[in-house]
Order: sequence, then C-alpha cells, then structure tokens
Amino acid sequence: MTALFSEFKSSSAADWKNQIIKDLKGEPYESLIWHNENGCDIQPFYTSEDLKQIYEPAFTHADWDICVNAVPGNTATNTNAFLLKNLNRGASSISLNTIGVDLDKALHNIQLNVIQSTFFTDPEKAAELKKYFEKHDGSTALQASLFPQDFSKSTDLQEWSKVISLFKNKPEIRTISVDVTSFHNQNCHATYELALIFSMLVEYLERLSENEEFPSSTIVIKTGVSSDFFVQIAKLRAIRRLWTLFQKEYNINNKLHLIVETSLCNKSASDSYTNLVRTTVEAMAAVAGGCNELLVNEFDVLLERDRELSQRMAINQQLILKDEAYLNKMADIACGSYYLESITDVFAAKALHTFKRFETEGGFFKCLEKKIIAKEIAAQAAQKRDLIENQTDLIIGINKYRNENEKTSLSEAALKALTALPLNNPVLQFELKHIFS
Repeated sequence: MTALFSEFKSSSAADWKNQIIKDLKGEPYESLIWHNENGCDIQPFYTSEDLKQIYEPAFTHADWDICVNAVPGNTATNTNAFLLKNLNRGASSISLNTIGVDLDKALHNIQLNVIQSTFFTDPEKAAELKKYFEKHDGSTALQASLFPQDFSKSTDLQEWSKVISLFKNKPEIRTISVDVTSFHNQNCHATYELALIFSMLVEYLERLSENEEFPSSTIVIKTGVSSDFFVQIAKLRAIRRLWTLFQKEYNINNKLHLIVETSLCNKSASDSYTNLVRTTVEAMAAVAGGCNELLVNEFDVLLERDRELSQRMAINQQLILKDEAYLNKMADIACGSYYLESITDVFAAKALHTFKRFETEGGFFKCLEKKIIAKEIAAQAAQKRDLIENQTDLIIGINKYRNENEKTSLSEAALKALTALPLNNPVLQFELKHIFS
C-alpha cells in the first residue's frame, strides 16, 4: 500500500491554485471566493497547509436524544397524551414550558429518570418542579435542563439565582442554561449567535463567582440550526472550541450539554413540504456539529392546523438518520476536514472579537438595554431579506422555480397569524408580499 501511494506526486496548495487559474482561462481566481455573510472569505479549496494544528475531536459522543416540544397553550391532559404518544414513537427527550401547567397531570406516567427533559420555568414553578422530582423520580437519576422563562435584563438573572440555589445540591439538574434560539430565529449571523451565547454565559459565570454559588453541574446551551450546512456544523463545533477557552478562563470543569432546534427563520408557508428537506439538512448539520439533544420542528410549523403527520415525520426524520444513515455511530465526523476545521477556527475568532466588543459595552444585559443587539440583528436580517428579494439567495419553490399550478389558500385569520409570528423570516416575508398578497 505504501508503494502504491509513493507513485503519486503530492501537490502543494500553490500547485492546486495554479491549476485552477489555468482552468479558469482568464477568469479571475477571486471570483471563486465566497464572501460569507459572517464576514469570512470561504476559499475555493483547502489543504493541510490551512490547518493550524493537529486537531482533536471537538466532542466524543456519537448518539443524541430525539426531543419533542409540548404544544404551548394545551391542557395538561392533552400535553400528557402528546408527550406519551411521541415517546412511544421513538422520542427520548421532552421539552415543556411549566408556567401555568399542572405538573402532576402533564407529566403523569412519564419516567423522567430514563429520558432527557427540558423545562422552561420561574423560581416559583421551579420549587414545585423540585417537589415533583423528589416525589416521583428521585432526582439523583434525572437528566434535566432548566431554563429561565425570560433572560432579558439583569433582574432576571437575580431571580434565576434563586433557582440555582434551590438545586445547588443536585448537580444533575442543569440550572446554568443559555437559550439563544429567539435570536437565531430573528435571523442573526452564525458568528453573532456564538458571541451572544458566551456573552450570556459570562453574565452567569461572573455573578456566580461573586456569590460563590457555582454548582458542580453541566452547562447547557440551546441554539438553532439553519440549512447552511457546513456553516452550521462549523458554528456548533466552534461552541465547544470556545467553551474550552472559557473553562480555562474561569477555572471550571463543567461539561457542556448542547440542545439544538431546527430553525424557524427559513421555513415556507406556501410550499411547506419543502421544509422537510430543509429540516433534514439542518438535523444532519446538528448531529455533525455535536448536539446532545435535537428538536426537529414540524414541516408545517408556521401553519395553524392539525399536525399529526408532521409531528410523526419530525421524529421519523431523526430515526432514519440513526437507524438507516448510521449518523449515531461516529463522533465528530468533521474532525480533520481541511475546510471545516479552517472555518471553525475563523468563526470562533470572529465570535470572540464580537464578544469582546459586547464586553466593552458593559456585557450582554447592557447591550440589550442600549438596543445594540436589536439594531445589529435587524441589520443582519435585512441583509438576508434583500438577498432573497432580489433572488441573489435562491429559495427553491419560493423565489425560484415556483410551481405556479400549486396554490395555497389561507384564510384572513391564518394570514394575520403568520404576520404576527415573532420571527424574522425572510422566506415568509417574501411569500406574504408576492404569493399570499
């Protein structure tokens, strides 16, 4: 085998570039460079010369948990039926907003000690949740993530400190938690999303360090994933790479638990079945990027209708990735890729630069208060909207190759509901302007 490979002459990066320039026959080499929206220049090719070091895997787990999200506003009895049905279909993780929910009814017969669980809560409901854990499951066996209902001002963190203290002797209950899916669904750039994650984490770390309340538990991050396949893989891997830096900076040994949810900022309402393709690409990116739990939103998530089919499909998509594509058999499949390792490094560096800028402004909460984050995300979303509007960014079935014979009729109430969604979805905005108008 060694002799076989010795017969082939190795080529340097300069050799490859010279051959490309020759093949372009006068066209500029720079025309092949992709100026990514994150401010990165993606080169037409990468070689081992682009790698800065020999890379270790960003994560070592291969499998992930299939998460289902309880429908908001449902009765506790219906919530329970929904969760049990989907757990029996193959889900292994649940997500529930506990505010206003009867926990005994909603969680009846659900064995929390054998699944992953996520709860959005407040201090009052968290105390009730703790009693429920102790009564029904014996919290030592639980793997639960608790997220604050709101995290938009410093007083929210002060309130959440009560929850952290409540579970300080139960390190298996993850109470240091960051959720940036709302920012993701406002269509911010991937590197900006990374900066927000660590800016929010620092608010936790510095406050807890001051009060010496830092529990010995796992840190949990929840984020979104869009259809930009390689970019999203790099983003998720960069989270773990940056987390290593923050562990050293704050002298902590906490593990990282990553929950990923498919995006709502790129989904179609008029051609909803194409969303199946988008969510499958997103699910694959989430797995390749190292998610521990994955929530695939239904392909018709934007529409108010019976979702029996789409709910089943959302689980089946992940089962196929596990049982037929075997994506749960190998950890960090991107490790060593010249391209992905290079852009992971670039994304981490750019995110760190933005994070430092947030810190000079006073940190995450100060940036929210000064509306810096809102203005910058609005500008990023507007850029994306313009690209879709002028067909620079192609959305198949929407702004290009649309099937004119396929008509989607929506009632006035349904259109009003779409308009009121708290999303910055340029695909939906294009549809409301050109298809549903």
